[in-house]
Amino acid sequence: MDKMLYTAATGATRVMEAQAIRANNLANADTTGFKADLERVNAKVVTPTGNSLHTRVLAQTESSGFSQQAGVLNPTGRTLDLAINDGGLFSVMTPNGEAYTRSGVVVPDAAGQLTIDGRPVAGVDGPIVLPEYRELFIGDDGRISIVADTGNITEEVGQLKLVNPDLQQIQKGQDGLFYSNDGMPLAADDEVLVRSGFLEASNVKAVSELIASMDLSRQFEVQVKLMQSAEKLAESGNRLMRDA
Repeated sequence: MDKMLYTAATGATRVMEAQAIRANNLANADTTGFKADLERVNAKVVTPTGNSLHTRVLAQTESSGFSQQAGVLNPTGRTLDLAINDGGLFSVMTPNGEAYTRSGVVVPDAAGQLTIDGRPVAGVDGPIVLPEYRELFIGDDGRISIVADTGNITEEVGQLKLVNPDLQQIQKGQDGLFYSNDGMPLAADDEVLVRSGFLEASNVKAVSELIASMDLSRQFEVQVKLMQSAEKLAESGNRLMRDA
C-alpha cells in the first residue's frame, strides 16, 4: 500500500507544479512581450525489485521551456513603444548582468536614461541617455536620433543592443527575463529589426491555458482518490492483522 500511496502522492505533486505554470501564464496574459512557459514531463520507470514487473512509472517534471510563438503587434502611436519584427530580443542591465526581453515599453528616467521595467536599456556602446530634445526618431535598426531643443540639428544619441541568439543558448529566469546559459553577454545582431509605435502582446492563449488548468484539476482529484483508496486498504489490512 505504501508504494501505491507514494505513486499517487508523486502524481499529485507533479499536477500541482503544472498548475503553477498554467496559473503564471494566465496571470501574464496581458503582460507585454511575455512568453508562455511550457509544461514538460518525463516518464521515469521505477526500477523493479525481485520478481516484480516493469509496471510502475513516475511522472517527473523537467525544466520548463517557453513558447517561441510571437505575440500580436499592437499599435500605440508612442515613439518609445518598440516591438521586434520576428526573432530577436532587447538587452537590459540587471544586478545579475545583462538580460534580455521582448517587452519594448521604453521609459526615460529622471536623468534621461532609457529603461524597460525600471532596468537600464543596454545600447551597443553602453547605456543610452537622452538629452533635451524636440523630436525623437527610432530607426528599424534601433538607432535613436533626436532633433535638439535649440536649432534644427539632428544627432544620433545611441543604438539599442538587439540580440538574436539560438534559443538553446538562453534560459528564462524567475523574473521573466532571459539570460545566457553561461552568464556572458550575447553579441549584438545587426539583422534584428524593430518597429516604433508598436508593442508585442503576450503569446499566452488564455482559453487553452484555462482548459488545461481544468484538466489538471481533474487529474489532481484522481490522485487524491487513489491516496484515499490506499489509506482504506491499509486500514483494512491492519484490521485483518489485529483479528488474526
